[in-house]
Amino acid sequence: MDAELIIVGAGPAGLALAAALAHSGVRIVVIEREDENKIARPQFDGREIALTRKSVEELKRLCAWDLIEANEIAQIKSARVQDGRSPYALGFADRPTSGAPLAHLVANCAIRRALLNAVANQPLIEFRFEETARSVEVNGRQAILHLASGAPLSAQLVVAADSRFSSVRRVRGIPARTHDFGKSMLVCRVNHTRPHHGAATEWFDYGQTLAMLPLNCDCSSLVLTLPALDIERLMNLPEAAFNRELCTRTQDRWGVIKLASTRHAYPLVATYAERFVAERFALVGDAAVGMHPVTAHGFNLGLQGAALLAREALRSNRKHRD
Repeated sequence: MDAELIIVGAGPAGLALAAALAHSGVRIVVIEREDENKIARPQFDGREIALTRKSVEELKRLCAWDLIEANEIAQIKSARVQDGRSPYALGFADRPTSGAPLAHLVANCAIRRALLNAVANQPLIEFRFEETARSVEVNGRQAILHLASGAPLSAQLVVAADSRFSSVRRVRGIPARTHDFGKSMLVCRVNHTRPHHGAATEWFDYGQTLAMLPLNCDCSSLVLTLPALDIERLMNLPEAAFNRELCTRTQDRWGVIKLASTRHAYPLVATYAERFVAERFALVGDAAVGMHPVTAHGFNLGLQGAALLAREALRSNRKHRD
């Protein structure tokens, strides 16, 4: 066989699985549709990932946490949820004696870069960029992945980690339930004149949902959910007009707000695969469960799924099993 494991998708979940098995003696091939330069130097895409303590510990175990620059890590010290015009806020904070933040906030691109650097020079991990999977078949003790380039690859196990709209999941015949919320999400970084004090805010207002996630200094990640046409209009507004509208929408809660990054928009679509495994095939990350971003746990769930799958693979490998 060409490898013992083929991972389709070099996103955070796929790279986490590769990192978890990097020193195990397992031969791994990672298939990725993007070119190498785009994966090696991921650009800011607006997404800031709220990492639980368990996820931080897992990234440390994968030797990826220390590859993230200190100024790229922000702390969420507390959180509050607000509803409509009510002055009441449902608050969340850790015990004052613990001294630990509720979560750490790290840009998606920084996590991807760190995980790739953690596995980049591993001799048993091979990357094949600008490749897409056309089909997957099982032939006895091996799975065969047919690539669009025409070259087949064989392994004991194929893992799909190629997004919530996984093409490999589809060709393997695993259906997924999809829920389109009919809205889009605009994400960007903003500066504001009132301090956030390390507090994350989720505000379910009338006609909009708005989250402000605390970054370092008086900067936050703004997450605004609206109907798709409204998001498209905001994406195309000149910066000055965009800033004015943000101040109006936030009702001066964070003072004067100004755009501090590029703007990015994503459709709100959740997916849930009807099963996570088939013969010599498994799903991790968004390919298994693509969560609504307001939950803030999509990557946390994907990271733990990759860790669980890696533990099972290592257990079999140590016992010289298939």
